[in-house]
Amino acid sequence: MNVRTFRLVAAAAALAVVAPALMPGAAHADNGDGKPGCAHGEICFWYSAGDTYQKQFWYTANHGGNNFMYYDQYSYRVSSKPVQDNALQVTNRDTRCRIRVGNYSGGLWTWREFPNDNARYHLGDINNRNDRHERLC
Repeated sequence: MNVRTFRLVAAAAALAVVAPALMPGAAHADNGDGKPGCAHGEICFWYSAGDTYQKQFWYTANHGGNNFMYYDQYSYRVSSKPVQDNALQVTNRDTRCRIRVGNYSGGLWTWREFPNDNARYHLGDINNRNDRHERLC
């Protein structure tokens, strides 16, 4: 094996190790930018009409296993309130895609779609019955 081939093989091996850490997946939490507020590009869910409990995502996600973040003037930390079946409102600030939010019940999905217009919407008939959201690009 010559030096060039060795370098290519080594680079490919390093990429194989690093790539999973860079890609979203079940093993990596999707917390948007991880800061309070609903930033440009994020899909944000709200526990109440206020801003104290929120959860931001960048990607499509199941809501099980994700908790709202709690914010007060001093801290921003994970709360004990799960996102699944507890969201009242959604804001879609995705830069390209509209989203749909779904509830799975009785073997069937019920979906409600939201535009990427930065507005805050009540989840309507799937209020507090949200299991997943999907980007629709």
